[in-house]
Amino acid sequence: MSRLRGAHHVDRDVPEFLQELRVAQTGGQVYFAFLFSIAFMPTFEGLSDGQRGLYAWNLLIVALSIVVLVAPVAVHQGNFGRGLRPQWLVMTHVLALIGLALLAIGMTLGMTLVATVIHPDGDLWLPAATATALVACWLVI
Repeated sequence: MSRLRGAHHVDRDVPEFLQELRVAQTGGQVYFAFLFSIAFMPTFEGLSDGQRGLYAWNLLIVALSIVVLVAPVAVHQGNFGRGLRPQWLVMTHVLALIGLALLAIGMTLGMTLVATVIHPDGDLWLPAATATALVACWLVI
């Protein structure tokens, strides 16, 4: 909260934060659209029960990430004009972190599903590399 002491900081941080949130929302929504369409492809019938379960979890996790990443818009609209911008910014920060974590899990699950299709013998280097890259780029750097 110490970063949100003055109105100047909040007014400056909100547009920057909203732009970052737009990027995550758009990426998540595009990923969800492609993921959603998989169930309607003829090759979906060839997936094993385990792969279908993995697909269902992947779809759920990515949908939840979008819900959480879009939630700040609904909260902002519900509290518009109440002078709660500093609190909204803190809450939005928390929601963004949760949404990005869910999106990272969804991306890793998606790569796991792809790995089970192209490497049925259980070779999971693809999701491991994805998870490593996500942690390196989103947390370490």
